[in-house]
Amino acid sequence: MSNIAKQAARRSALLRLGTLCGLALSGDVLAALATPHGAPRSARPAPELLSADELALTGVLAELIIPQTDTPGALAVNAHHTIDHLLKACTLPPQQAAFRSGLARIDTAARQQQGKRFAALPAPRQTALLRALDAGTVPFTPEDQRFFRQLKSYVAFAYYTSEAGATRELAYLPVPGGFTGRVKLTSATRTWATQ
Repeated sequence: MSNIAKQAARRSALLRLGTLCGLALSGDVLAALATPHGAPRSARPAPELLSADELALTGVLAELIIPQTDTPGALAVNAHHTIDHLLKACTLPPQQAAFRSGLARIDTAARQQQGKRFAALPAPRQTALLRALDAGTVPFTPEDQRFFRQLKSYVAFAYYTSEAGATRELAYLPVPGGFTGRVKLTSATRTWATQ
């Protein structure tokens, strides 16, 4: 790839990132997608770009990337719906097609290796396939690996800009108080938190 092409790709990526950040800071995107946890299916937003199957697969993948622990997982904060909206609002048709193609390749690999769609596999099989995808090893390619890295960044963005991600996982405090020196850090200390 020539230097000019690299610079153009870098500029394009920065523009998309700026667009994503601008939308997140406005609050309109997340407010429009906010659905109470446990809301009935009829109250959940319909897919904007992805098909119902693609959206469901995105949800399964998002939950595997950020699972529920003592804080809600990606599925609980509807990260998959946020990703669907961001793909529709902030990416060009070639990037949208590439995302959908990446999802299809994951399902195809699952069917070829396990005889079932990815979402129907038991959790250990899903995790094993994701590890291969993350490493770009057989049955996946380096292109699939790039897709997975992009998916992880979308999931992280969608999760950490949600209310639960920002307040319960990161433990963000809008007014954290005065300076407290010598804060004891433990393995339970969360980002932004002071004990």
